[in-house]
Amino acid sequence: MKLLGIMASSRRDGNTNDLMDVALQAASESGVNTEKIILLDYKLHQILNCKDCKEQGFCPEDDFPILKQKLIEADGILWGTPLYWYTVSGLLKVFLDRLCCIMYWDTPQHLLKILQGKPTGLIITREELEPEKSAHLIGTMEMVFSYEYCRLVNLGIVMGPGGSRGTAIKDAQAVAEAQALGRKFAAFWTR
Repeated sequence: MKLLGIMASSRRDGNTNDLMDVALQAASESGVNTEKIILLDYKLHQILNCKDCKEQGFCPEDDFPILKQKLIEADGILWGTPLYWYTVSGLLKVFLDRLCCIMYWDTPQHLLKILQGKPTGLIITREELEPEKSAHLIGTMEMVFSYEYCRLVNLGIVMGPGGSRGTAIKDAQAVAEAQALGRKFAAFWTR
């Protein structure tokens, strides 16, 4: 089985990346093949108008087709985002918006149907540690996970500290929760 980590922080070596690596390593040690993509490394354009793209027969030329193929090939998806203005990072928002395009039109292999039943999880890092500050972000991602056409299986959410680099990896609870989340993917596939 293959677990795809989608790291949506603009800091390649930041707290979100640290906890993502912990979870992916735990999954790997449990026998799961893993791959991590860093959205910052891909060129993604914002949606301008899906209807125009459909009429013209193509979307903006960017790296979305590469990312879409990675989603198709993955057996599970682990999302990682810092909390920015009480929601997902801009990188993740643009990526999620691009998924909207394929809800309206797509190839015969409809991506959202391909995602149905795949396990998923979420890693959040944030400076504001009060749980209610992350409620909107969690609600957004839970709506994505439960969207009627794809219905991913949510294995859990890890909330770690953000701020200065290295903060999350020093938090024993966040590290333990990230390890547990990584192992949950292996357990999901061996049940």
